Amino acid sequence: MGGVSKIKSKNYLKTINWATFTIIVLLGVVTAAITLYDLNNTTHTTFGDEGQSRAEFRWGFLHTIISVVILLISSFLALGWKRLFPFNVPIAIILAGFCYVLFFLTFTIGWVGFLGIFGFLIAFLIGVILIVSYSVFKFLESRKTNKI
Repeated sequence: MGGVSKIKSKNYLKTINWATFTIIVLLGVVTAAITLYDLNNTTHTTFGDEGQSRAEFRWGFLHTIISVVILLISSFLALGWKRLFPFNVPIAIILAGFCYVLFFLTFTIGWVGFLGIFGFLIAFLIGVILIVSYSVFKFLESRKTNKI
């Protein structure tokens, strides 16, 4: 009976992981698209101070650092994907947050870049909440199996 319960809980965790990941990625794509659309379709008089926020490509040392962090996390995540379950997708959510902030820092200039940082913070918090929740779940599950 314990094996069936483990399979059900594993499927339940997979469903939570992928539903959360899908929602976050879709929201990220939609907010990025809307932001770039608005930046490209408004006049400079709308912004005041001669186009403070605008769409423009830039690359610097910070972008390189974030890219290296993304590559390192991606590599370690790819190597340990199955072993990290159920923590693999929350880590991927945090990684998606890094990609989101890199996108905004690379393709926008001005205060609108804070939208990327805000999106990263949301992804980071959701990832951490999932990791803590799964840790508590695993701890309680191991205590329950040890008592039986």
